[in-house]
Amino acid sequence: CMGIGGVAGLAIAKKILVTELPQTVAAFHSLVGLAATATSIAAYLHTPLDHLDGVHLTSIWAGTFIGAVTLTGSIVAFGKLQGLLPSPPLKLANANMLNIGMMAGNLAAMGVFMTNPSPAVAVASLIATTGISCVLGAHVTASIGGADMPVAITVLNSYSGWALCAEGFVLNNDLLTTVGALIGS
Repeated sequence: CMGIGGVAGLAIAKKILVTELPQTVAAFHSLVGLAATATSIAAYLHTPLDHLDGVHLTSIWAGTFIGAVTLTGSIVAFGKLQGLLPSPPLKLANANMLNIGMMAGNLAAMGVFMTNPSPAVAVASLIATTGISCVLGAHVTASIGGADMPVAITVLNSYSGWALCAEGFVLNNDLLTTVGALIGS
């Protein structure tokens, strides 16, 4: 797998101009978000329920939430910088109320996930968190103008670090936790 990744990375690196680095970073951050979301849900599905304490459940939910926001936020940032999406900020009526509503929905899904012993309900709440967080990440990033996208990408980089940190807790991997905390800060 590392050889395939190295060949793919080399091919991409040879085609990218220095001026295209911000959108390239955003594209790669979207993959980090996808990996964090998928790993969190998979960790829940493959961990015996009696091994899931509060720290692991919180980390699984946080990895899902942060990963999904990073996934779609990075895709929107890439699209704006690459000229695939309009550069001006998206201005929806009551945008802050939409964001608050999406955050409330995420917190409600977290509450259900943390307190319901049914695996089917827990997976449904993780899927709900993924969906709501994807919309939230896209909306928040689309609401930022294209000229400010490099700053948004820096914030998304931090999010990818915190998602990695959560994965470290989920997988009991001190290296992931430490590296994620360093990237996140």
